[in-house]
Amino acid sequence: MTQFGGLITEVIHPFGRGDLTSTGAQYSTVVSSSTVTYIDVEEITVPLPTNARVKEIEFGLTAGIGISVTTDCPYLRYQIKEDAQTSYDTVITFASSVLAALVSTGSTALVDFTCAGRHTPSDGTYYTGAGQFQVKCQVAANAATSNARGAVKNSSYLAYSYILQA
Repeated sequence: MTQFGGLITEVIHPFGRGDLTSTGAQYSTVVSSSTVTYIDVEEITVPLPTNARVKEIEFGLTAGIGISVTTDCPYLRYQIKEDAQTSYDTVITFASSVLAALVSTGSTALVDFTCAGRHTPSDGTYYTGAGQFQVKCQVAANAATSNARGAVKNSSYLAYSYILQA
């Protein structure tokens, strides 16, 4: 395959396009899960040329999370897939035990949880680096007796490097 030009790196802030809070922070719409099944908080699409081959993606992700019952905990995960795929690769997962001490309880309270990492296309099955891709954030409760809440903060970013090839 022929490569056109050098490595291209872009940094974007595609998440959290909702209203500003009273403190000036901006989040996606708050989503609440009342089951132990993951639900989507926000999903974004990163448009790339069809001949782009992504070499690496860096994540700097912040989600506001909360739980309605003090004895329960939320789960949080981020997933990625190529445009043509129907399934996702899990990039980052946080179990309830990690988040237990961080979350806020109550009907509307959210506490920011930030995570960072890298993902290369060779790490996954449903994302191989070909063209545009989707990233989504999901939350779930660890018990059906509570609601986990989540919203992705606008300061979250994706930095990705790619080449163009024939």
